[in-house]
Parts: sequence; structure tokens; C-alpha cells
Amino acid sequence: MPGNVQQQAMSPSTQSGAGIERWRYTAFISYSHTDRAAAKWLHRSLEAFRVPAGLRNDRVRQGLQPYRLAPVFMDREELASSADLAASVQSALQQSQFLIVICSPSAAASRWVDEEIRQFRAMGRGSKILCLITRGEPQAARRGFASEEECLPPALREAGIEPAAADARRAADGRRNALIKLAAALLATDFDGLRQREQAHRLKRLTLISAAAAVACVAFASMAVAAWLARNEADRQRQIAVQKSLTAQRTTDFMISLFKVSDPSEARGNSITAREILDRGAQQLSSSLREEPLVRAELGATLGRVYRGLGLYGRAHYLLVEARAIPRQSPESLIGETNSLAELELQRGDDPQSYALFVEAERRLQTAGINDAGLQADVFLGRGGSAIAMGKYREARDYLDRALALSEQHALPEVHAQAYEGIAMALYYGGRLQEAEAAYDRAIAVRTALSGETHPKVLESLDGLGAVALQLGERKRAEHRWLRLVELERRVLGPKHPDVGATMSNVGRVRLELRQYGAARQILTEAADILSAQQGESHEDLMFTYSNLALAELGLGHLQKSVPLLQKALRIAITNNHALQGPIHVYLADVRCRQGSYRAGLGQLVVARTLVAARYGDEPWRMAQLSTVQADCLVGLGQSAAAAALMDANLPVLLNKWPPSTLFGHDALERAVRLYTRTGDAARVDAYRAQLQGK
Repeated sequence: MPGNVQQQAMSPSTQSGAGIERWRYTAFISYSHTDRAAAKWLHRSLEAFRVPAGLRNDRVRQGLQPYRLAPVFMDREELASSADLAASVQSALQQSQFLIVICSPSAAASRWVDEEIRQFRAMGRGSKILCLITRGEPQAARRGFASEEECLPPALREAGIEPAAADARRAADGRRNALIKLAAALLATDFDGLRQREQAHRLKRLTLISAAAAVACVAFASMAVAAWLARNEADRQRQIAVQKSLTAQRTTDFMISLFKVSDPSEARGNSITAREILDRGAQQLSSSLREEPLVRAELGATLGRVYRGLGLYGRAHYLLVEARAIPRQSPESLIGETNSLAELELQRGDDPQSYALFVEAERRLQTAGINDAGLQADVFLGRGGSAIAMGKYREARDYLDRALALSEQHALPEVHAQAYEGIAMALYYGGRLQEAEAAYDRAIAVRTALSGETHPKVLESLDGLGAVALQLGERKRAEHRWLRLVELERRVLGPKHPDVGATMSNVGRVRLELRQYGAARQILTEAADILSAQQGESHEDLMFTYSNLALAELGLGHLQKSVPLLQKALRIAITNNHALQGPIHVYLADVRCRQGSYRAGLGQLVVARTLVAARYGDEPWRMAQLSTVQADCLVGLGQSAAAAALMDANLPVLLNKWPPSTLFGHDALERAVRLYTRTGDAARVDAYRAQLQGK
């Protein structure tokens, strides 16, 4: 059925006892709330559709507006929770000649769409039901698709109805042809004839518009020439407008050419991919538009931004650098290209180069004296983001505040949201955690109001809130926030996305720190399965997951199970030259000593000490933890005096970071109890046991 309208015989009117019934509405649009955008487009397009002259008399006989298909009913958006349709909607159904159903998986699951179809059929007008497919597949199960792809509501599938349908998907009719197919059915005429009339009408209209535009251009040019000496700025603006017009026209021509195939045998139609079209565009750009460098620059920068969005950084970099090198561009174009290249360098991890490019973009902005608020805001947001990456948090806050002020002054909602998101990050990385928490809350509220709670930036801010809570030692709040993030990520990204696995790994870490070893092992195991399947065994996210899973097994007393997990984590850390190599060696040494291999454990701690000293100089608790493990190993060898000296010097440092109720604090206190039990220091044993019990 997709792309193939079934032309059913549709009588132009319905006979009633008194003669021809006069319909109030040509059609009633039934749709799921999720498809409201498609319904609004259809409603607007149908009501604007001009009926060909030959069909107007039939419209008059039906008591309908002769020149248009208006009125069309689509006022239902949400219905009350009663079992029946609202009275006004039921009345509109009775007074509508046709029912058009927006078909999608959301519509197939909608109780109200299904009920409207049943009501319309109950009126004896099942043959007057039309479908517009926007997403999903009709008769999905029968045609081998997943059941959740079904787009026809049950009221159509159960009755075996094959309604006249138009398929608005790009791979089928597309929106324009789908609209004409529906209009043909509403007008009881054939599709091909109506399409030809419509194309002729559009051509005539475009001709008139072009003629009017030509006259307007001549008049405008005459006025510009007459005022040239006194109005240089106006002339500059006219040149910009002409260039933009030329660029727009050549861009349109260029994009159309991407879909043309010289050899018909090579035309694969719907099977061609967006990436192939993009690559074809980049290839053609390198050999065309040599005589129009400004158009070439605009197109090159656009294609570069698209490649950047797809994560194809190498190709994006080439196109953006080439576009920037084209001379005689407007300051606005150069600033936009410089901004795009700076954002790319930030994504590629070259923070100094990104920072330098954003500085250049701001300098160009000031030199040109441009007062475009949107462009200024883009530059300020970029400066702020690159300053964060460079560790210049005060500078970042200054630029982000300037972007925020512009957004409030000029009503730029997207800039408003991005500014708050950047401010929250700057505060977090700058160590101002309480302020960062409030900023993240504000960023989430602004972004949710603008784009909904499933926007990727909402997910990023929720992740930031979890990190803030963990840094503040509020582990239960961190767990709650990350669990909410897991729920949203599953809805937006799917249950097996690596971001879901990474967030689950964070939840596991919190549970581990709270010594909830069984719960930690469960979610960390699931996270490891997702990450290893989606990212491979060398991705550094798995390093954290495996090491935390090993600590959970260690907490459950499963010493042997923890070793291969720690070895996997260590291999990944070495591959990525990650700082966690040192702590993983400490964990392995701890396991060795618990297994009785004291000298092997002490040997591993020698390696660990060098690594920890080099990479964790600003976290003294790391070396303190290593020293308490070393003391435990020395106890096993009977060197209690040396062990006591290490424990006395390092236990307070460790407990200052990790309270007795946490994983590392609890483990260190247990080591102290073992040490002083061996030395016979009952007072210390009692004191440390009291701390373990929370007294």
C-alpha cells in the first residue's frame, strides 16, 4: 500500500431524503498528539489548496466552498478521560464528508484515533476514510516488519479496510504528491490529471512571481543607483542581498544536481543513502563553482558542518579550512566559518587551536562592527566553551554571561539554554559545586521548556547534577539523579546505547561506595555487557566499569573473580595511557595480599607507587590508600612495627576523604583492626571498631 493510492469511487455528495446533504466540513483530520505537526501541515495545505475550475461546479452542488477544500476540521488535540468522544468532536465527525487519518505508530496506539474511526464507520461512511502515512508501516506484521512499526489503527486492521492512502514519507510519495493524492480523492478526480493541473498552476504562479520580482529588482536597482553617492551603506546591503539571492539559487541548483544520475541504469532511487549524497556533494564541490567562489565558500562551510555533525571530522576539517581560505567573503561569512572550525577543533580535542580560532572570530566581530545579536551570541558561547576546555573558568563565565544577556535582550531562546548549560559546566569544573548545582537545575528547566525533557542537553545536565552530588558526598542523591538519567536515555537512545551503559556504570560506582556490593555488581555487569558490545574491549569507559565490578566482587568476598576483571581494566588503562593504571595496581596488590601472596602484593605496590605519585599528586588520599594496603601486606609478613608507622601516618588522610561508611574508608579501618589486633593494642582495636559501627 505505501506510495500506491487506491482510487476508490467516491460520490461527490450524499443523498438525503430532502436531496443533497450539505457538508459543513470537507474532511475531519484524526491524529495522535505526537503527530500534531504533520496534522497542522496537512490542515494548512488542504485549506490553501485551490480547486481547478472544472471541478468547482461539483463543489457548489455539494454546498462546499467552490475554490478551496476548506473548511477542514482538526481542532481536537486532547480529549477528556471519558469513554466517549467529546460532543463537539462527534458533531464535527457527523458533519464531515471525509475522515483523514494521520497514520503512524503513535496513531496506531491512540485510543482516540481508533474511536474516531469506529464512530465514522458507524455512520455508514467507511468508504470515505482516507489515510496519510507519515511514519511506520501499514500491515506491519503481515509484511515482515516489527509489530511496533504498525501505523494503521486497530479499527482499520480489524475490519480489513483498505482505505485510499497517500504516503508522505520521503521514500514513497513525499509530502507534495501525498497532498495531491488526498486532494484528488476529496475531489473525486484522478491523481495524474490533478497533478498536471497543479503543476501548470504552480508554473504560472512562479512565472508571475518571477516577473514581479524582476520588475521589483529593476526598480530597486534604479533607486540604488540614484542614491549611490549618498547611501554607500544601503548599496553595500543591496550587494549582500543580491549575493545571498545568487547563493540561494546556486545552492538550490547544486543540491538538485546531487540527485541527478547521468546513466539511468545507475539510478537506485530510494536505496541511495544520505551519506552517499553528502559525499557526492563534496566531490562535485571540488570541481565546480570555480567562477562563483562565494557560493562555493557557503556550500563548503555548510557541507563541513554536516560532516562535523556526523562525527566525520577529517572531511569536515578539509571543507571548513578550504571555505575559510576563499577571498572577498563578507565578515559575517568568515566569522561563521571560523566559529564552525573552532567548534570542530574543540570536538577533535585540540583545545588550544579551538581557543585561538574563537579569539580570532571575536576579533573579526569587533573589527567589522557587526551588531547581529545572534552572531555575537554564537561567538560568546564558543569563547566560553573553549575557555572551559582550557581550564579558564572565570573567563568562561564572563563570556557565557555576555551570551546570556544577549539572549534576554533579543529573545534568543536557544542561546538562553546554551548559556545556562555552559555556566553550569564552568562552575562545576571551577569547583563551585553549590552554585553549579543551582545552575544545572536552571539549565534543565530552561532546556525542558524549550525542547522537552528528552533533549540531549537535558541528559547532559542531569549527568552533571549526578556528578555534583557525588562530589558533595551526597551519594544517594547522585544515585537518584543517575537512575532518572538512565530512564530518559533508554527512552531517547534505546536500551543498549553506550551512554546508557556509562550512566549505569556511574550508578554502580555510587552503590559500590555505599558498600551495596550485590546491587552494584548487578548493574555493573549489565553496564559491562552494553559497553563491550557497543564500544569494544579497549574503550576507556570499560576500564572504570571492570575495575568497579572487581571491587564489588572483592566486597562480596569473591577474591578469585576480581582478578581477571582487574587485569582487563589494567590492559585498557595501559592501552589508553590512563592515570587509573596506578589505582588498579593498588587493587591487585590488595587482592594478592588477601590471598596470602604478600611479597607479590608488595612488589605490585612498588609499581603502583611510581604511577600514583606521577598522576595523582593533587589527590593525597590515593597515596594514603596505597600505604594502608602496604601496611596490611606487611602485617602478613610479621612486620607489624613498619605497618603501624604507615597506618598511623596515612589512615587520617584517607578518612578525611572517605568516611567509615564508604568503601575505601571501611576497608582501611578493617586493615587497622587487623593490624592492631596483631600488635595487641586493644584500645585502638575498640576505637576503630566503634568507627566501623558508626559510633
